[in-house]
Amino acid sequence: MIEDITGVTSKLISVALDAALLRHELIANNIANSSTPGYQAKRLSFEDQLSGFTNALERGERGSLEGRIEAVRDSLQNGESLVVTENGPVALDREMVKITENTLHYQALLKASNLQGSLLELAINGGKS
Repeated sequence: MIEDITGVTSKLISVALDAALLRHELIANNIANSSTPGYQAKRLSFEDQLSGFTNALERGERGSLEGRIEAVRDSLQNGESLVVTENGPVALDREMVKITENTLHYQALLKASNLQGSLLELAINGGKS
């Protein structure tokens, strides 16, 4: 319901948070399986799914954006083609860097979501805190 008020930005932040959560789970799984013979690290290619957003924004295709966001959300929920297997064994140091990066990314998305909520609250209250 709130997504209808805040529009595309809210939906995009929500999908990005879902992707960050899934990425965190994949990295944790990579770490847990680092000593499993033959296990290959898995990655999430969420950013590739969003590649056409900038062009759609420039053309003012709001409906197209919302459709793309929903398609990405469906892909995340269904696990379709977003998980890519890397060649080679799991490198724990690389996984620790990736999990730290992902944590910072997730925190930034949460902050953006909170700021957007604060703006909405300000608008509802007529500019009064």
